[in-house]
Order: sequence, then C-alpha cells, then structure tokens
Amino acid sequence: MTDAGPATSPLTFTDNPMNPLEELLYAGLADASRMGTFERIMLEADLYAVPEPDSPGGTPGDDGAKVLRPGEQLVLRGVVLNDGRNTVTLFTDPSRAVAMFGEDTRILAMQGRKLLNMLRDTVILLNPAGGKGLMMEPDQIRAVLEHPPLDSAFVRRPSGSVDLAEPPEPQRPLLLIERLDAAFKGVKVEEAWLARARWNEARMMGWFLDIRTEAPADEIVALCERAVRGLPFGGEVFDVSVSKPGGEKGIGVKVV
Repeated sequence: MTDAGPATSPLTFTDNPMNPLEELLYAGLADASRMGTFERIMLEADLYAVPEPDSPGGTPGDDGAKVLRPGEQLVLRGVVLNDGRNTVTLFTDPSRAVAMFGEDTRILAMQGRKLLNMLRDTVILLNPAGGKGLMMEPDQIRAVLEHPPLDSAFVRRPSGSVDLAEPPEPQRPLLLIERLDAAFKGVKVEEAWLARARWNEARMMGWFLDIRTEAPADEIVALCERAVRGLPFGGEVFDVSVSKPGGEKGIGVKVV
C-alpha cells in the first residue's frame, strides 16, 4: 500500500470529469447542496474497485460476472492514511484505477449501493490521486445508504403463469437486444430468446428472456440485470430464466 497525503489537505479534484456521474460529483463538490443528487445516482451506478490477487475477481483470466459464494470474502486494495488507518479505494471511472495501480490492474465493477453496503464499516477514499480523494467515514457511508432506491426501471416477475409470444419486428426492443448481445460476448451462452410476456393473473406485461447455458444461473441473471440497468422499461416486468442447453426451442426473438 502507498501513503495518502495529509488528512488536513483539501479533498478536491483538479482534473476534468470523465463521465456523467463525475459531472454530478464535481457539481456537488462545488456546491454542497447538490451533493445529495450525486449520492443518489452513485448508489445506482457502477463503482470500481481493485481486488487483491487472492480475492474473488483478482486472479488473471477470471473474468466475467461473479457472485460471491458462501465463505468467500472480497478483499479490496486501498491506501494507508498518515494517521495509520487503512482505507479502501473506490473509483467512479475504471481509468482512474488503472492510473493509480497500473496497466495490468484487474478492476471489479459493482453497483454503488451494494458495494458501499459491504464497506459500511470501512473508511473509503473515492478517486484518490496525488494524495487526495473524497474520504468517507463509516458514519458518512451509512448516511448515504439511507437514500431510498430510485424507482426501478423494471419490476420483478409476478406470481402466476405467463404467456409468451414473439414480438412483431416493428415492436422489437432494439436497444434491449443490443445491450444483451454485448453482455453475452463475455460468457458462454449457447442460445437465448427474448419474448413478449403477459402474466394474466397479475395483469402485467413485460419481457421474458430464456437463456441456455452451462454457466451458473445466478451469475447470468446478475449479468443481464446489470446490462439492462437504466433502460426505460416503463414499469414493465423483465424476467430472466436460465437453464441447461438443449430441450425445447424457446419462444421469441433469437438473441444468441
């Protein structure tokens, strides 16, 4: 680990924002009344961390979506403050992690709320550079986590049976299909179909994604939900079913 600058130094950034989340961060740094907007969006966006080599996600070649299994513990890199306290470093853009830890750095992306909840008892340095960074103490992290979740872009599968149909070409969700296609490039998915779905008992409409793969189902579901984050589902359902390759052909648009 390396030493950070004196804790009394102003915790500010002097470079340009690299993405929309950072634009909100810089606006909050310039005007404290706008920091709450950054905090709420940060909780829903991806934050980036660097795992230690013996931590899940830290092994070269161990790429793709991951789910922590029972007994596994995520160990993230950080810096030591001048007062001797350990920290965990988080970043709002992966290039910042590379700039700090080197070109071969393995980077883990996780939704901000989940990552901060895991680190709620830790001192966090966000975007440290040149010995400076936005420092968050445990009480500050807990206060940020009290922000209610933003309205979900989609809702979970309701109970009851579902009727599936292939959507006509003019009604196919091209952006959704594009996001899924990009997400599947990093995993071994044999086949996948996307169908228009109606849950009659619940009187709800949505989309049903039927995936055939040998990969762990929870990792594939997490990958898909992350891929579609931010898409305008209009409160409709997005349901993912994962099963082994083979069997009866799926219904809907062939994604893979």
